[in-house]
Amino acid sequence: MFGASFKQSILVGAVMFGSIVGAGFASGKEVWFYFAQFGWVCFPLILLAGLLLFGLGFVFLEFGKRNGIESVQQMNGKLFGKWGLIGEIIFIFSNFILLSSMFAGANSLFDIVVSQEIYRYASVVTAVVAVLVSWLGFNKMLKVNLLVVPAMVLIIAIAFIFCVINNSGFVIPATDGAEKAVSAIFFCVLYVCSNLFFAGFIFARLGNQHSKGVNMAGSAVGAGFMVLCLIGMVISIYLNPYSSMSDMPLVYIASSASHIFGILTLIVVWIGIATTAVSLVYTISTWLERYTHNFKLCSIIVCIICLIISGLGFGNIVSYCYPVLGVFGILFMIRMVWISRKERVLCNQNQQK
Repeated sequence: MFGASFKQSILVGAVMFGSIVGAGFASGKEVWFYFAQFGWVCFPLILLAGLLLFGLGFVFLEFGKRNGIESVQQMNGKLFGKWGLIGEIIFIFSNFILLSSMFAGANSLFDIVVSQEIYRYASVVTAVVAVLVSWLGFNKMLKVNLLVVPAMVLIIAIAFIFCVINNSGFVIPATDGAEKAVSAIFFCVLYVCSNLFFAGFIFARLGNQHSKGVNMAGSAVGAGFMVLCLIGMVISIYLNPYSSMSDMPLVYIASSASHIFGILTLIVVWIGIATTAVSLVYTISTWLERYTHNFKLCSIIVCIICLIISGLGFGNIVSYCYPVLGVFGILFMIRMVWISRKERVLCNQNQQK
């Protein structure tokens, strides 16, 4: 019924979406921090975030295609030249922090519905799953992301409908002041750049496998999924304002609807956490493999280190570490756009000759 290009575009979009969903997005915590707290202004900013994800995501995909990206070292070498090692260290350090937040997020997630004696094992289970799936190889690993899109969209849609039916009125933060508007724009850019920074290698290697048309359509699909989910979650939070005080607003809303829906939401959010954890484990382990030549051992060591760091707690990592890493992301995006532009100009000049 559908052609190969259509299916490939959906796959690319699903991988983009699945790679950035993570603990913060899927739980709703990130949505509040970067968008919902700014009130009405967040809605045009969500559209801006979608446009940025589409444009910058396509830049990453095409950069990977032009340069045949297969490793983190290769990507950073192309971007930073003789400063490539410094770029690698910052990139991998940031991925370590984000993977730690995935494990911490798994603990916070299960803490909502299970006893204190058990929930701390959620991070360990997530780490084991991330390691095993990363061992399947790049292409099989990507297909796991297909689980996230329909499940996440369905859960957000049900939560949205529940909040609309049972709401007692919109509660929206004040949006007065030019300073707050500027902050909102900065947070929007920070959000997109940080997510692309973390998932950049996955995007670049993915782009190496597809045509320009598929990469463009896939970027549009991924951005579209993100915009729909962000809008749905923001409205749900405004209709259920107490949820914003939770580490997991979406799970709080679902649990308010019914215990069964709360459990289902917990499972879907965990899948979102796990798929992002898989991408991060693969990225970091691929980098280390170039020095150790043992991918499986690297993936185990990476997860042990991040399990230790996750002891800082999910809320603390999101609130204090994400903004700093987001600044790295902005600088990384600026460099990516600059190098991509130079490559395109050089390519056009060669074609004219």
